Amino acid sequence: MTVEKLPIIEKRDGSNVLFDKQKIINAVNSAFLEVDGRLYEDDTARDIAEDIETRINETGATVEDIQDAVEELLMRSERPDVARAYIRYRYKKEIMR
Repeated sequence: MTVEKLPIIEKRDGSNVLFDKQKIINAVNSAFLEVDGRLYEDDTARDIAEDIETRINETGATVEDIQDAVEELLMRSERPDVARAYIRYRYKKEIMR
């Protein structure tokens, strides 16, 4: 039996935490909700989370790296409007910090 090791990510404060794919799914779905008013499907969010998990298993990542990857993958999807909503959300959070 093989046990999969969860990737470690570096937070903004320099601490390390286990990667939580559900946080990406929630963030992407929130952007879809903002744009569409309701969630029609969560396949895009799950695909993006899977892709990012694969990337950081190979190279490691910071929170910023992960958020940049979410933006990139949303922009390449069929929903760049959702990417813009996600980018606006990130910008608002940055201003609050």
